Amino acid sequence: MRWLIACVLAVSSSFANASGPVYAELQLGAGGLDNSDLSFYPTFGSVNVGLFVLPNIGIELFADTGLSTDRSGDFELEVEQAYGIAARFQSPPVRGTQGYIVLGAVNYTLEQTAAAAGALPASSINEDFTGARVSIGIMQRLQRARNMLVSFEYRHYNAGEPLRLDALVLGLRFNTP
Repeated sequence: MRWLIACVLAVSSSFANASGPVYAELQLGAGGLDNSDLSFYPTFGSVNVGLFVLPNIGIELFADTGLSTDRSGDFELEVEQAYGIAARFQSPPVRGTQGYIVLGAVNYTLEQTAAAAGALPASSINEDFTGARVSIGIMQRLQRARNMLVSFEYRHYNAGEPLRLDALVLGLRFNTP
């Protein structure tokens, strides 16, 4: 019984050190996507909501939506949407700074539009891809708002296709007290 009480106290004090077990994050990202000989750089917004199940280990849901398209030649490409689930592994804080890795599953939709060329009309392709999401990043706690952190990460979506999406993402995270 003493062992059980000690474990409950240790886990609950770890949650208190993590600034609460629930978090949400708003992010802006710029992606790079190569398709055949064309390169595209669309932008997107992202929302993450997560729960720490153990100290510095969390489960999160995420959703992305396209903010702008990019043009290369006669083609335009947009990350229309992405969503999935992931596990978050982060380091203990050192002077308010933490590193993290996010590993998960993603489903994302790309929309590619070809401009009209001569007698050919404009065409559009909307396709879903399912694969893995890998992110590595760093967070810094804000001094004046202790439950808020600024994050910067490298994100990679891989669907096992010759189509891969890499992105740099800037975020603002809110932890529950």
